[in-house]
Amino acid sequence: MTSPSRAAVRARAGSRLDDVVPSRAEAGPVPVVLSVTQQHDLVDLWTALLGDVYVHDAQKRALYGYDPVRGLAALRREIPFVDSAGFLRALTAIVNRLRDQHTQLFVGAPGADAYVATLPFLVESYGPYLSPTFVVTKTTDEVPDPAFRAGVRLTTWNAVPFARAVDLFAETLTGGRPDARRARALETLTQRPLAYLPPPDELWVDVGYRLPDDPATDGDRTARFEWRAIRPGVAATADDRVGSRTHRAIDVVGEATRCARKLLFATGLWESGRLDVQPRAKGTGWLRTGFADAVAARPVTTSHGTFGYLRIWTFDVRHPGRFVEEVARLLRALPADGLVVDLRSNPGGVIDAAERLFQLFTDRRVEPVRFACRATAAMADIAEADGNGADLADWAGSLRAALDLGEPFSQHLPVADPDLCNGVERAYDGPVVAVVDATTYSCGDLFAAGVVDHGIGRVVAVGVATGGGGANVWTGDDVQYAYHAAHRTLPPLPPGIGFALAVRRMVRSGTGAGLAIEDVGVVGDERYEMTERDVVDGNHDLLEYCTGLLADA
Repeated sequence: MTSPSRAAVRARAGSRLDDVVPSRAEAGPVPVVLSVTQQHDLVDLWTALLGDVYVHDAQKRALYGYDPVRGLAALRREIPFVDSAGFLRALTAIVNRLRDQHTQLFVGAPGADAYVATLPFLVESYGPYLSPTFVVTKTTDEVPDPAFRAGVRLTTWNAVPFARAVDLFAETLTGGRPDARRARALETLTQRPLAYLPPPDELWVDVGYRLPDDPATDGDRTARFEWRAIRPGVAATADDRVGSRTHRAIDVVGEATRCARKLLFATGLWESGRLDVQPRAKGTGWLRTGFADAVAARPVTTSHGTFGYLRIWTFDVRHPGRFVEEVARLLRALPADGLVVDLRSNPGGVIDAAERLFQLFTDRRVEPVRFACRATAAMADIAEADGNGADLADWAGSLRAALDLGEPFSQHLPVADPDLCNGVERAYDGPVVAVVDATTYSCGDLFAAGVVDHGIGRVVAVGVATGGGGANVWTGDDVQYAYHAAHRTLPPLPPGIGFALAVRRMVRSGTGAGLAIEDVGVVGDERYEMTERDVVDGNHDLLEYCTGLLADA
């Protein structure tokens, strides 16, 4: 890759956070002041969404012992005693107690989604879950302390033990398992998308750290970092089609964070991805591709031989068919003795893009995962509305039948076209190992499940399982349009407020047919614990482990 331009370097440096966020109100990136009437409207809105459409309602109540509708009723009684910011904090807490990354309240002024609050370093962890070690793995040129560099071990965050600070932040986020919440906290600790997360409370962060060779008797070093705001945008190949908006399974927080990291730590690749879609390589030794934002491929050599490595960063692509063609081309260029497919930190994307890839790895017929709607009178009306037919007509009949029979869900049907998931020639014949972690989410969960359920290969989980996002997510605009088409009304949405909602639940297909993904994720056939060499030396031990499995296949 060529060196980034001055404009790209300026974009990476960003602006002072206070220049972008005039007030650090806890409720959101720019103060959103709600009237009492608007607060009641939001309680009514979420009561309707949870009662009419939210597909995981019964599962969340059973799993977490929490009734969000009663929580909303309690919040309504408190409206006379809280200000706007306090109300929004309480409402956000109610929604986040669902532990559903697909279902969130977004607070911020229009345009705030362009900004990500950042610190100039990336943190990763290794070792046992109960006693992790936190290490800086990447820094930018904006780091003020020359001793603070990749490889330093972090000990404190504003005088709080680092592990405790991460877990405290995790408790404010979503995730069906404690490890998933911690992974999400670590993912956004130093890169926080302001469309989806509140801005940092502090003006700066004092980070305690130690160099690997610091004597045990020496005290911790300290570095101070001020928050900055950057605008990473999206790559030229990212999906922006209206027609695919309701065919998405994605963690929008994770996707925004991924784009921010690319700007900060791979600035040249970020710049070229925004300017054009010409084939380019991630770096030396990597294959050139026109989808460099979404996928990277190269041969890797370990003590077990030379194998293929395919990193799928995201399924958020504009043209699923072209994406499949490009992945097929890359696969044919990789060594045939075995393939590592790395899905870590993949936040999902367009369902069709993930589903169509399976045919490149198997000769058996691909069965797309299936989705169901919650059986309510409102959802039946919505599915039967002419304006919603393109998205929901296939579910309309079974919704009415489910209502009559008292069943909780409609029939489970595919979102992706089964014919388009089959018919493309297989591109890779060797054994496959897929690597996942707790930040593998949504379409990432879907793909990991398909690897197992279609007999394509084995799954190695860093930790326990994938993140556990099992739903088709719709934006607030999509939901509001669906209600309008069904001649149903929703309370008005105040300016500066948005939301996302899990509308259709996902279940596995193939040999895992009917198994849920939400909250549980896809458990690995093998479990792996990251090492220090992995996080500071390009996943060395992880690749050694995975290629050992391939060599024995």
